[in-house]
Amino acid sequence: MRRLTADIFDDGVISRASLVYRTVEASFAIAGVGAMVLDTEPDLPPGWSTACLAVDIVVLGFFVLDWLTRLWVIPLSVDGISAASARMRWLTSRASIIGLLSFVPMGLAAFIDWSATGAPVLSILWVVRFAHYSKGIDMLFAVFARERQAITAVLFMFLTTLLTGGVLEFLVERGAQPDHFRSVPQTLWWAITTLTTTGYGDMVPTTSLGRLVAGGLMISGLIVFGLLAGILATGFAAEMKRRDFLRNWDLVAQVPIFRDVGPGTIADLANLLRPRELPGRTVVARRGSAGDCMFFIVSGEVEIQVDPVPVRLGAGEFFGEMALVTGATRNATVVTRGATRLLVLDIADFRAFASAKPELLDIIQQEAGRRSTVAAGSA
Repeated sequence: MRRLTADIFDDGVISRASLVYRTVEASFAIAGVGAMVLDTEPDLPPGWSTACLAVDIVVLGFFVLDWLTRLWVIPLSVDGISAASARMRWLTSRASIIGLLSFVPMGLAAFIDWSATGAPVLSILWVVRFAHYSKGIDMLFAVFARERQAITAVLFMFLTTLLTGGVLEFLVERGAQPDHFRSVPQTLWWAITTLTTTGYGDMVPTTSLGRLVAGGLMISGLIVFGLLAGILATGFAAEMKRRDFLRNWDLVAQVPIFRDVGPGTIADLANLLRPRELPGRTVVARRGSAGDCMFFIVSGEVEIQVDPVPVRLGAGEFFGEMALVTGATRNATVVTRGATRLLVLDIADFRAFASAKPELLDIIQQEAGRRSTVAAGSA
């Protein structure tokens, strides 16, 4: 039971139980935040406010139990250290911090104010639960670390433009509008809204020179934020490509038929293959559907539903190649028997790669012929 629970909480395990639990966890978070938002409405029908508070209490209890359970099972996920050391290390992990944010602030605030606009409002922190399974946060920190010099340069440009524009506008407009532009700090508020092109309209330059400074500040804002967006977009694309390549390299290297093709071919395949993780009893390909890709099994097992006896394929084997070679539709339905990790090769990439690397096509044909011989012998 403890091992099964550990697998459910393990981010690297894809199973029906883990997917069901993640769905339940997300549902609780959404229901709790929704109840909080609804409870702030002053004209709710009688009894609705009590129901909303009850939902928040139930969700809060669920997240407390979730954190305690994760703490209980964590030693099973760490090898080589004692249970106490594993738990102490986990207490400072992201998963633990996310769990604590889900109930500690709200629990403490409950002693101060448990009204609809008090402690329950902190349920907004429950949205961080989705970070349990999001790789985007790790990528965000990696991009900031990798592009820190460029980002620092843009931030320096932003601060320089902000301060320069604010001071110039203060010098130009303080005589014409002493109530609005009476100090540099107050003028900096105008500079921020102008530089970001928000423009609330609460402070507007009236002199010609002041409008000229404002126009220059707006254009500078477009340039600064355009540079920042370009840096982050390029950084995200590069980081995603790097992670996909490293992950795919490891997965391709695990497939036995690719072990002798050489690092160059593996590198090319790593750029083409796309990983897919599926729970048990999931239909991968359906009989009669278009054959637009083939699949390599990294781990797990699939069942090819053919007559008279279904065929089972395990790690290192592949299927769906005949549809790519002949262009015909799928001649069988394929279903996973348990949690399965696949590598998918698109038909366009397959044909381009097969023409450039004929040894891949030879390997696939040899393995398919061997598998067909074994199947014929078994029959």
